[in-house]
Amino acid sequence: MHRSLFALSLLFAACLAGPVPLNKAEEDAILLLEKKLPKDKPLRTRMQAEKDIMDQILEANNELNMFEGDIPGVSANMARNAIRDVTKAWTSRNIPYVIKTDDFSSTEIALIHQAMEEYHLQTCIRFVPRTNQPDYIHMKKLTGCWSGVGVAGGEQEVSFGNGCIHKGIMMHELMHAVGFWHEQSRSDRDDWVVIQWENIQDGKAHNFNKYSQTEVDTLGAPYDYGSVMHYSATSFSKSGLPTIVARTPTDEVMGQRNGFSTTDVQKINQLYSCHMPVGWSDWTEWSPCDDTCTKTRRRFCSDPNGCSGRDTETQKCPWPCLAGVHPDCGNSFLGGPSGEIKSPMHPQNYHDFLNCRWLINATGTEPITLSFKEFSVEAGGAACSYDALKVYDGADESAPLLGTYCGETNPPDFTSSGDRMFITFSSDSSYNQRGFVMEYSSVRMLADCDFDTDMCSFFQDGSDNFDWIRHQGSTPSGQTGPTADHTTGLGHYLFIEASSPQDVGHNAILRSPIYPPSSAGYCLDFYYHMYGVNVGDLNVYLFTGVRQEDPDWSMSGNQGNQWLRARISIKPTSNFQIMIEAIRGADWRGDIAIDDIKLLSHPCE
Repeated sequence: MHRSLFALSLLFAACLAGPVPLNKAEEDAILLLEKKLPKDKPLRTRMQAEKDIMDQILEANNELNMFEGDIPGVSANMARNAIRDVTKAWTSRNIPYVIKTDDFSSTEIALIHQAMEEYHLQTCIRFVPRTNQPDYIHMKKLTGCWSGVGVAGGEQEVSFGNGCIHKGIMMHELMHAVGFWHEQSRSDRDDWVVIQWENIQDGKAHNFNKYSQTEVDTLGAPYDYGSVMHYSATSFSKSGLPTIVARTPTDEVMGQRNGFSTTDVQKINQLYSCHMPVGWSDWTEWSPCDDTCTKTRRRFCSDPNGCSGRDTETQKCPWPCLAGVHPDCGNSFLGGPSGEIKSPMHPQNYHDFLNCRWLINATGTEPITLSFKEFSVEAGGAACSYDALKVYDGADESAPLLGTYCGETNPPDFTSSGDRMFITFSSDSSYNQRGFVMEYSSVRMLADCDFDTDMCSFFQDGSDNFDWIRHQGSTPSGQTGPTADHTTGLGHYLFIEASSPQDVGHNAILRSPIYPPSSAGYCLDFYYHMYGVNVGDLNVYLFTGVRQEDPDWSMSGNQGNQWLRARISIKPTSNFQIMIEAIRGADWRGDIAIDDIKLLSHPCE
């Protein structure tokens, strides 16, 4: 692609709403392209009018060092409460405001009123001119676009600086003031998006931290790619490549160009109980159980004369709940034939003062196997005196201790003597690290291959056009293929190199050893990576002597720069092999990779 056209494609990919200044690189690209385009094509106006709200904010705030780009007074490590804490809500549903009129033209003031009017039309929030209210927002034209979250107490500034005079930007900053953080910081965001850490500007990765579920209430709303509070796909990008990719393919655009999404409106109305008359709001959802096995819910009073009754209720959590275990540790009681345990907040650093407990209660009487796929825990000498993970061969800490671990080396694999295994993890007040990922299974695995040592008895098929390659690190061709293996980032994986001499439609086939039939069935579990402009197909077949026409599982096209998981239940009635076929796409930008193949002797759950 010609350099000028490539620049244009990047600019269009990041476009959002509102007339905003363009940076030097954009100006140069436009001047070059305007010479080539018809005079009746308002390129500069179109590009300014189509920029994403969050990208406009980040551009206006380029010289500022604010939390998540537009929130002042919060450090990356500060414990944060937001919409879960209703004391941060404007309990009367009225938000007093002052506009510093000397800062804005009459046209700009009219635009501020239009942004506030969107709240009046779609929610019960009312922005009211301040008289003598002690808590209020003061809208000024300072440097950049920014606002605090919820009620801060007293005067709290909201800035609509140069580059921020756009209704959508104003709605975004006012939604912060109403009580909302950015959408992609939700505790469940990793279920919906993958953060491409390698594409984030140096020193800006903290802007992609997610919140603990004890800090933010999602209000039961689904994840909203199109929220006015969502980053764009390239926010904080150092190269123009995506920093956020949807975990499953979607036609939805990340971020907003105009204003509220439907879910934004629903969440505001729910937080403020807009369906209720003046008086008590609805109760919030129960919080997660805290480390005393207690859960809490709150409400607020919107009546200036007060309300009778309590604003807070607590309840003891039902069993199973382990006192002292932080909610972010996840489920303490684990069953079923197999599963995965991650350190809290993984892949971000775990928290201070954690006290996690996991009891694995196997299915049937089979012993439990435990293997570590990633491990990074603060080292503290031979005794691991700072942060430590411990594994016990039994149901609690009175069972035999199999080992205490910290540092950067994966612990060995373990097998229990019975059908119980107990694991603890504790952290102190400092030097938190990425943590760990471990997998357990209580059933026999016919295959368990991460390709780190060898091909694990998998082999190349002779009837294909070229071979799978065992590899470590990034694939040779840029902008296609993974940059590391699925687990540690240091291990190996298999991939197909789509560059010449491979041609469109050429295939590479990997075969497994021969496995026996099973009346109960098996679960084939593996990870795949399909990233590039012209990715072909990945197919999985059961081979029983004659290759079937249709695959048992198939995936096609670009799935983003991310490892994705596939789980396939199979029920072979005769001896069989697994055949994994990758078909080369339209050009060299179509590498396909696989890693961590398991075949478990039970159907997938």
